[in-house]
Amino acid sequence: MARAVERLQRIQNELSPPVVIEENVSNPEPTEKIWRPRQRPFDAARPVKAIIVGAGIAGVAASVLIPRKVSNLTYSVYEKQDSVGGTWAQNRYPGVRCDIPSHTYQLTFAPNHRWSEYYSPGSEIRGYYEKVVKDFGVDKHLHLRHEVLSAIWSEETHQWTVKIKNLTTGEVFTETADFFISAAGRLNVPKYPNIPGLEKDYKGVLVHTAEWTDELTKLVEGKRIAIIGNGASGQQLLVNIFHKAGHIDHYVRSRQWVVPSFSPNLLSARQDVLGAHVFTEEEKDAFEKDPKAYLEYRRALERNFHGRYEGSISGSEDNDKIRKAYSEALWERVGGDKEWFDRLVPSFAPGCKRPTPSAGYIEYIRSPKVDYVDNARITKVTADSLITEDGKERKVDIVIVATGFKNGFLPLFPTIGKNGLDLSKYWAEDGPIGYPKTYFGVMAPNVPNYFGVIQANSNGQGGTYPLQAEISSTYIAKVIRKVQKEAYRSIAPSQEATDDFNEIITAYFDDKVIGDDCDGWWKSGFGKARPLVMWPGTGHHRFDIVREPRWEDFVFERTEEGKRNRFEYFGNGFTEREKNGDVLSLTKYLKEAGTVDLATLHESWND
Repeated sequence: MARAVERLQRIQNELSPPVVIEENVSNPEPTEKIWRPRQRPFDAARPVKAIIVGAGIAGVAASVLIPRKVSNLTYSVYEKQDSVGGTWAQNRYPGVRCDIPSHTYQLTFAPNHRWSEYYSPGSEIRGYYEKVVKDFGVDKHLHLRHEVLSAIWSEETHQWTVKIKNLTTGEVFTETADFFISAAGRLNVPKYPNIPGLEKDYKGVLVHTAEWTDELTKLVEGKRIAIIGNGASGQQLLVNIFHKAGHIDHYVRSRQWVVPSFSPNLLSARQDVLGAHVFTEEEKDAFEKDPKAYLEYRRALERNFHGRYEGSISGSEDNDKIRKAYSEALWERVGGDKEWFDRLVPSFAPGCKRPTPSAGYIEYIRSPKVDYVDNARITKVTADSLITEDGKERKVDIVIVATGFKNGFLPLFPTIGKNGLDLSKYWAEDGPIGYPKTYFGVMAPNVPNYFGVIQANSNGQGGTYPLQAEISSTYIAKVIRKVQKEAYRSIAPSQEATDDFNEIITAYFDDKVIGDDCDGWWKSGFGKARPLVMWPGTGHHRFDIVREPRWEDFVFERTEEGKRNRFEYFGNGFTEREKNGDVLSLTKYLKEAGTVDLATLHESWND
């Protein structure tokens, strides 16, 4: 059969040789004043350049996807740390691990069959992203230990001018690009507690969990340790240094919903297996050898992150059920000890801030080896002790701060758009807006050709962080292609569209539990504060809404030729593909029988 097809194709080529299109380049440009198209083929992929800041999960996703979705794109990636992985490169304290299953906390297009545990340690996640960077060639564009100092949009050149410092050599240089893509991450600037004299008067070892070193892991042996903060990092650290430390003073300002896992259908970590399950070599081999079975396993896991979200509504029956389930789990873990239960159970609704799955934590804080300080704040610091408001002084060798990070949605350096608008000041808490006011969690008005991969209000409730970064990167690529293809210099969302989007956010979260009386990095303050993380809807809601950009929401600036005729990019009516394309590129619209999806036929941008 194959030979018969080849024979027919050979006969067809002899009868109808490929058409060669000759450009008419001999005719000079018309001298009359009437506009005429330039004598060049239509080119949907003129050369463009992008700068990507950050090589964490969002930066890696963007660096892999955008260059493959935007033809003829050159790009550079700048990362201030000495390795990729973002928060997983920065946080190296004992016990750091993800509380999302490993086989969902990965890029959808780069599955890893050989995760060691159900909940992977941070070092393994960092290693995974290092491998992705090499496998997809991002390392050739990556500049580690390079810190971006400023990014300024030029109205004259219609490009971004970015000032960068090489942290190894100290050299400061500038680079220009058509597009500026921020993937700087949310959890990377350590926040120290506001305790008078802590950084000045205390003379012992003081460290934030995000600044941990291997030397400190050895140093805690037999020492009197103070851990300030009881979020995920504080809990993980306490569990993992418990047996090494001589004594631990654990200072707690607010309560957390400490839960077995994010879903009853997910495995719960245990004291003896903090990763919940250690995959055997046989299991890893099975994942690798049976792609279909592995895909079904991944889908079954992912299913737990999607569904109905009535439990997020304040005062709802569903939220009451969640509170009941969380409370019962806590009661069981304290062994029915009412005094401890009353000390630990939060008053705010589940979902007001991120719950913390943690094995061993509740058991260890009840040990005589731990002084759980939840009834008095630290008010004074001496050279070797912390003093609480009740007058009690506790000697300490090492103070470990586990109090989270500063607002990661605020640009870490001047990011200046039109008319001197600096997002780092405009969005600051004491600025004119007071919070990052984005368009769809990706762009900002009056800041042309600027994108944030994961900005404020971009994370739909369902689907893990890597998936959200992929969705954003795909959206960004579509916007860049629009500018690249259709004779535009720049694009930015309109102020009106941005205002409308933020009005939707305010209305959506008005009856949600995130507005209950708690504080946390999910929002800008206490109680009815501005939600920062969440998209106003579910994950699939976001996926569907951002599938195609709403071009009517944008302000475009045309090229000089485009100002004379908006269809200037048509060229002479021919395409480069017809001049130089092979048989495959000229007939992409033909598919193998039985593989055609009519719902998406002729919709792919590169068909």
